[in-house]
This record gives sequence, C-alpha cells and structure tokens, in this order.
Amino acid sequence: MRVRDYFEGKHIFITGGSGFVGKVLIEKLLRSCPSLSKIYMLIRTKKGKSVQERLDAILKLPLYDKLRETNPDVLNKIHAIGGDVMVLNLGMSEEDRRLVVENCHIIYHSAASVRFDDSLKDAIIMNVRGTRETAALALQCQNLEAFMHISTTFCNVDRDIIEEKMYPARADWRDAIQLAEEMDEMQLQAMSLQYISPHPNTYTFAKSLAEHTVEDMLLGKLPTIIFRPSVVISNISEPMVGWNDNFNGPVGLLAAGGKGLLRTVYGSRDSIQDYISCDVVAKLVILATKETLMHKNLNEIVVYNASKYKYIPCTTGEIIDMGAESIWDRPYEQILWYPWFKMTACWYDFYIKVLVYHMLPAVFLDLMMRVAGMKPMIFKVQRKIFIANVVLFHFVSHTWQFLNDRTMALEKAIEDDRDKEDFGFSSFLHMPKRQVYEYFRDSKVGTAKYLFKEKCDFVRNRKNIWRLYVVDRIFWTAFYGAILWYLFVRLDTLSVLWNSLCNYVERLE
Repeated sequence: MRVRDYFEGKHIFITGGSGFVGKVLIEKLLRSCPSLSKIYMLIRTKKGKSVQERLDAILKLPLYDKLRETNPDVLNKIHAIGGDVMVLNLGMSEEDRRLVVENCHIIYHSAASVRFDDSLKDAIIMNVRGTRETAALALQCQNLEAFMHISTTFCNVDRDIIEEKMYPARADWRDAIQLAEEMDEMQLQAMSLQYISPHPNTYTFAKSLAEHTVEDMLLGKLPTIIFRPSVVISNISEPMVGWNDNFNGPVGLLAAGGKGLLRTVYGSRDSIQDYISCDVVAKLVILATKETLMHKNLNEIVVYNASKYKYIPCTTGEIIDMGAESIWDRPYEQILWYPWFKMTACWYDFYIKVLVYHMLPAVFLDLMMRVAGMKPMIFKVQRKIFIANVVLFHFVSHTWQFLNDRTMALEKAIEDDRDKEDFGFSSFLHMPKRQVYEYFRDSKVGTAKYLFKEKCDFVRNRKNIWRLYVVDRIFWTAFYGAILWYLFVRLDTLSVLWNSLCNYVERLE
C-alpha cells in the first residue's frame, strides 16, 4: 500500500492548524493524500475576525498556491470548527464536538504557545490543560485510530542526550493545572523559577508536563505518538522554497541581523544548533501516522525525535557567518542601518555592545522620527531584541544530542518509489556545507518575500547596501575619532600620562 492509501476516507481533527506546522501539515496532507475525507480545523476568533474569515485568509496564503492551481476542490475538505485550546472542552459547541466524536479517525494536537517568556499560568493553561482537554476529546471519539501530540525535543533539556523515549516527570501535571487555575497569578509567578527547575523557562517545563499528560491519559487506550521536532524553520523545497510565517530560531537571527537591527548576539559560537525544515516535519508526521495506523500499538507511547542529530552539525558561529555572507548575497530592500553582527558569551561585553550599538542608535533614530512627525518605535524594538537575546542564551550556548534512530527508520520503511519521492527526507540531513548556506540564504529570501512583503530586487538592494556601508564607515570613524579627540586633545590625556610617568621615574631615582 502507498502512504496515501492509509489516509483514504479518514476524518482528521487538528488543533493549531493556523500555526506554522499546522498550515504546512494541512497543505501536505491535501496535496499528497487527497483521498482523505475531511480535515476538522480548530480555530478561534481573533481580532474581530470570525472562524470562517480566518480560515479563508489562511487558504489565500502563497503556501496554498500550488493546491489552488492543481486541485482547488480539495480545499473544500477543510471544515473550520470554532474553539480555543485555552478554554475548557476546547471551547467547542456541542454540535461540533459530536461531529468530531462520531467521525474522527486521527487527531493531531499541534496547538501550543511557543513563547519562552510566557507566565507560568498561561504556559500551563495552554500547553498542559489544553493537552488534557484534547486527550479527553480523543477518548470520547468512537472511531479514533491514531492520536499524535506534537511536542518539542527541548522538553528534556536538563539532559545532554535525549533519546526517543519518555523521561520521568519533574512535577505532577494535575497539580500544575490546579495551581494555574486556583492560585493568584502573582503568587504563582513568584514561585515560578523554583517550581519549573531544572527547566530554563515555562515553555520547556509545560511541554514536558504535556507529554506526561498524554502518557497518563492515553497509554493502553489509544494508539498514541509523541512527535518532538527541534527548531522548526523555513520550508526547504515544497510546496515552495523558503516559505515561513514567523521569525523563530536561526531565521529570526538572520532577519534581525539583515535588517540592521541586531548587532550583537549573546551565546557561544561553538554550540551546535539543531533545526529542521517545516516541510520535512510534515512528511515525518504523515509517515509516523502511517506506521501507527498499520500497527495500532496500545501498549507503548511511540516517541519520535525529528532532529538533525549528528547529520550536518552546524554551530551558532557558522550560522552567524552565513548571515554575514548573505548581507551582500541577498540583501533586504528596507534596511535600518548597514548590517553587521558579532557574537559574545561574555555578559559584560554583550551589555556594553547593546548599549553602544543597539540602545544609543535607537534613541537617536527615535528622536529623528519624532522630529519627522512619525511614531518612535526603534527603542521598543531593541528592547524586545535584548529580552529575546537574554531568554535564548541557554539555547544558543548549549549543545544537545537528540537521538533519532526511530525517526530515520521511517524513510527506510517506505516501499513505493513514488512515496520515496513524495515523502523522502534524508536529503535534508545529508546536505554539504555549501548547500546549508544556500538553504539559509533561501530562508532569508523567504522572510523578505512572505513576511516583509519585499520585491526581492537584489541588484537594486546591493546598490543600497553599498551606500549604507559607506555611511556606516564614515559615521563610526567620526564617532571614534570624536572620542579620541576629546580624550587626547580636549582633556590633554597624553600630557597627563607623560607627566605621571615622569613623576614615577623621578621617585624611583
């Protein structure tokens, strides 16, 4: 049987379908498994837009261009269901809940907050209680054949080597939910650091508890998968190169640096970064689901680490250097200042550089914007970048090994040559170094095209960046020249030093 045959006639329920992974997964399912029956997509109202309006806006994204051209009718298989993972019973109406319970065969729980600085209350309500509510729905489903919880490889970062298995819980998920529901938020925040230890933030803590929620509720009752991707970034090939809808991970680093906003990065150049393209994640999710539909194992929570592991190790420093090369290779259209950025693991060095290269220019530029009658915003942006730098330090200064033998075996299990072409992923893990640069370069172009909505006229952009380079050199030459003039002319520093030296020599005599 082909992979698509396992999905024929299936009804699929997806939380987080409006997120990055969810969008790409839905597109891949509809394109490669078009004989599926229905996709129920849980969506909440947002910014005054109804559930259907949000779905319509999602389906107009460039991500779905290929489907609209080749098989537009398949998009009608997506059925929007109003709801919210932050609400009990997922905020679903009785009618929608009955629809899912009676028809659903596969559940993908992808909804999660990926913010590292969420309050403990919000992280638990979204990532732990939301998982409990989704698992409870799964237990009610009459025809469910597979449940997948999309987690993260970083939910066990207190270890250096993370295998494809469950690890002991650091807290009880039931107690955590009760605390989040009943305790005053200020009190909960006060105990946050001690409660989540040894986790570095509320995100990894909550995602770890969510895994145990799934294990405790579904083991022995439903065929269950825990799927752990590492840092999910831009599509490498399909349905289009470089597509992205966020600035997470290395891509955000390249974007902020390429725009001239980021000058210094706090972390270790030698730490190895694990990332995976979103279209590869979608392939792996479908292949892992196929294996579960085949074997229907109730006695084990099957864990997959979707990671690069030992393949094409790439350090933070190498990513920084690739970003520097891409400044001239694929420059952005609108740049605040000539881009250049360095990395340091020294807090004092980092803090001084933030003040000199981030905050002082931001104050100056905001002043210029006020004079021009515009709303100042650069200092606010730089403040967010500073906070993100500090929050991410733990992740850009450490190296983990995410073992992925079970994940790699998914490709070996593909029998049909057409499926190998459609779902093969090993080429992503065996790229030569130069191709890694091309991937990040294309990812940067993707941010320009799909996030910044730029025209990507790189010939014109290179002329602009050359002008910015000249201005940058003149500015910093004048800046440091002024400092030297003040020290050695205005304060007569050389004379003071010479007189001090002479006095010291005289005393020695």
